[in-house]
Amino acid sequence: MTRRTPSRVVILSDFSKVRGGASKLAVLQAGLLAEHGIPVTYFCGDAGDHLHAGVEVVALGGHRLLDQAKLTAAVSGIWNRAAQNRLAAWIGQNDRSDTIYHVHGYHQTLSPSVLWPLKMVRRRTVMHAHDYFLSCPNGAFFDFRRQKTCGRKAMSASCILCNCDKRSYAQKLWRVTRQALQDQARASLLPDVTTVLLHPDMEQRLFPDGAVSPIVPIANPSEPLLSSPVSCNQNSEFLYIGDLHQYKGVFLLAEGARRAGVKIRFVGDGLDLAELRTGFPEHQFDGWQDRAGLKRAMAKARMLVAPTLGPEPFGLAPVEALICGVPVLASDSLLLSREIRAQKMGASFAAGDTDALTAALGRLSADDDRVAEMATNARSGARLISLTPEAWCNALMTLYGGILQNLGKTPESARDCARVVT
Repeated sequence: MTRRTPSRVVILSDFSKVRGGASKLAVLQAGLLAEHGIPVTYFCGDAGDHLHAGVEVVALGGHRLLDQAKLTAAVSGIWNRAAQNRLAAWIGQNDRSDTIYHVHGYHQTLSPSVLWPLKMVRRRTVMHAHDYFLSCPNGAFFDFRRQKTCGRKAMSASCILCNCDKRSYAQKLWRVTRQALQDQARASLLPDVTTVLLHPDMEQRLFPDGAVSPIVPIANPSEPLLSSPVSCNQNSEFLYIGDLHQYKGVFLLAEGARRAGVKIRFVGDGLDLAELRTGFPEHQFDGWQDRAGLKRAMAKARMLVAPTLGPEPFGLAPVEALICGVPVLASDSLLLSREIRAQKMGASFAAGDTDALTAALGRLSADDDRVAEMATNARSGARLISLTPEAWCNALMTLYGGILQNLGKTPESARDCARVVT
C-alpha cells in the first residue's frame, strides 16, 4: 500500500530560533520537510526570522517569559488568547483533510491556549514530548529543593502541596494553574491526538494510569561531530557538555573528579558556571562553544560524562559522543543509560552518589583496554539509540502517512495501528 503524504505540515513551536532541544528539532524538521518538497507552515511565538527559505511563517512576534514584564508573563504564559485566535483563524482559512499539525513546544510564548483550536483537527495532530510537561508542572519529575527525582503522581494533592520549584512555591502554584488549563485543553484532543516520545520509558511517567491515545517512540536525530573516530583510550580528559546547572549533576561531577584525581573539561554555560569555576579551579571551563569548539573538545576526550540527577529522557551530547566513538559514563537517571550499558558503550553509576561516581572515574581513568573496548562498541551501536536526520524525518513521514491512512477507521483501530508505524 502506498504511503499517504500530507499536503502540508503545520509545525507549532515557541521559537523559530534554536533555544533548546524542542526548538532545535522543530527548526530541523521544517528544513528537512521543505527540502523534500513538503509544504510547511511554521507557527511560532517569536519573530519567525530564522527558518529555511521555503517555509511559510506565521509569527506572533512575542518574547519568552523571562524576557517579559512579570505581570504580562504571568498572564500570557498561562493562556495566550492572541495565539489561540490566530491559530483558530489559520485553521479555519487553510485547513485541508490531509494537513498534519505537529506541536513541538508552547510553554514559552504560545501557551497551552494553542491546543484548544486543535480539537477541530485532533486526529491529524501530533504532540512531541521533548520533556515531561505533558504531565508534570515543572516538566522534569524532579524536586529541585531536595535535589532528587520526584515519585509523586503529577497534579495529585501531594504534588500540588510539594514545594519542588527551583524558584519559589508561588512559582509552583503558577505552574499548577497552567498545568490544569493545559490538561483541560489536551483532554479535548483525546483519544485521537498522537504523542511522540523520545524514549519508551517516558510513557510510564507521563501516563501512569495508561495512555488513552496513540503513543509512538521515535528517537531523536543526531549527526557526528567528527569525520573519524577518537582514539579516546589515549586521552586523559573527561568531558561534560551541556547546561551548567545543579540539576544536571555538575557539582557532583566536579567533586567526584576532584576526589578521583582526574580533570573535567566543562563545555557549556548556565546559572552555576561562576560558582563551579570558583569552587573547582582545577577543572577546565570553556563556556559556550560553537560546533568547531565542540569538535576540538570531543577530539581530546577520554569519555563523556552525563551526571544528570533527574530522569532525563534524551541527551544529545552523550549520543554525539557515542557516534564519535567516545564512551559515555552516565547516571542511571538518564533513560539512555540502560541502552548504553546493554550495548557496553559505556558505564553507569547511581544518580546523586558521589562515591560511586568517584570510583567509576578512578577505574576508567586507569583502564585503557576497557575504554578502547567501549569505544569500539560505541562506534557500532550508537545508531541503535539515535537516528540520522534523514531517518528521523522519514520516521515522522511514516507516522503522518499512517495517521492519514487511519482517518476512516475507528479511534480504537487507529491507536492500534499507530503503535505499529515505527
